[in-house]
Amino acid sequence: MKKRFFGLLLLSVISMPFSVKGAFAEHAEKSYKSWTNSIYVYTGLGESVDIIDPVKMEKIGTIPGIDDIHNCFTSYDGTSLYISAGNEIVKVSFKGKKGGGEIQRNGITAGELAHVALTRDGKNLYISDGKDNVLVVDANTLKVTKTINMPTGLDDVIKIVKDELGKSWDVSDSNPHGLAVHPGGRYVYVPLVWSGAVAVIDTTTNEVIKTLYLNASNSSQPGHGTTPVALGFSTEGHWCFVSCAVPGYECILNTSDPANPQIETTVAVGLSPIQVPSNPTNKYFIAPCQTSSLLDNKASTVPDPVFNNAEWINWINTNKNTALDLVEALFSALHDAEPMEPNDDKPDACFVVEIDDNYDHDGISWEVISIVEAGVGPHGVSYTPGGEFAFVTLSNEIPGKVAVIAETESGEFKVIHTIKVGKFPNGISIRFGKSQNS
Repeated sequence: MKKRFFGLLLLSVISMPFSVKGAFAEHAEKSYKSWTNSIYVYTGLGESVDIIDPVKMEKIGTIPGIDDIHNCFTSYDGTSLYISAGNEIVKVSFKGKKGGGEIQRNGITAGELAHVALTRDGKNLYISDGKDNVLVVDANTLKVTKTINMPTGLDDVIKIVKDELGKSWDVSDSNPHGLAVHPGGRYVYVPLVWSGAVAVIDTTTNEVIKTLYLNASNSSQPGHGTTPVALGFSTEGHWCFVSCAVPGYECILNTSDPANPQIETTVAVGLSPIQVPSNPTNKYFIAPCQTSSLLDNKASTVPDPVFNNAEWINWINTNKNTALDLVEALFSALHDAEPMEPNDDKPDACFVVEIDDNYDHDGISWEVISIVEAGVGPHGVSYTPGGEFAFVTLSNEIPGKVAVIAETESGEFKVIHTIKVGKFPNGISIRFGKSQNS
């Protein structure tokens, strides 16, 4: 591992000037004026928040002293950053273009806090606790105003995994994770990892008004397996993309009626797709697949597709070793601060998925248009406000890195630069960037 570390370090030093020059040479026609003041803020599982200048494509600062960071969310006006860290919610009030300023924090009586999302009016935070609750938190005082219990528990697939691995999960555990606010502002969508479902919260009542189980009941409706870990929306709010980490699918929900989402279709991507906000152009989204090298960075076919729990359970029962490997890879993707064998030295991929038929207008919707080997453990993604660049955290790189992905020519996406950051980068959020939070 030391040999690999020094090799990567030497390579990054040698290639950095060329990479930056190449990035701007290839995209000289792009206008940067609209985002010269925007600052990317990235969080990792380390003890600090790093700040990235997206124009210079380099780290320009650090906010230290925050332990057990999991995720972050920048306010829509760019004045505050909210961070979930262990059982604390932390608010950083920015001062000046480079961040910094006052830090406010509050301990919450809960398990490990996972993802945080801010309502469109900036008044409330919704935070998943990774067990069976979503907490409503006042964005100014950081006090919990309500605890919303998720009305479901372990699905049949997870019960098998629980028994095989000897886990002590409670049957009521739903594991809410990468939640997001619908662009219309009224509803919060919560993926329930262990329940195989998405819960919809109405923010006017702070009650769950619908639980959509993603394993379809019959073959007339596409299903995809289980373990929805995170989700994102198209910019106008018509579609929701749900990352189903194992077996590696994006479940597309029609959210034209946001109170009553329906399964539209599924798209096979790599293993452990995680955070999936839409590109601001609304033409595509990038699915960072954290353990896709376990299947040689190919789209998942295990099974393809799943129409009901019985088929998925049958597959698990006949392929237990493989199935347990996949779920352990998911644990690594969600909670652990160490890369998992056998993919610790193999680059994983980001899958670029067309939204509806908005990209190439060839009559085919929801197709994978590019697969980009980004680095080890791609996890979170945010875009520049115009969508020119995607910044993707490489959670299992040593040292930690953020990859910059761009469309270099029509239909061709590639990593044009990498930025060295702190260890185990996870969530990433943009300041002054139309809320491309993940």
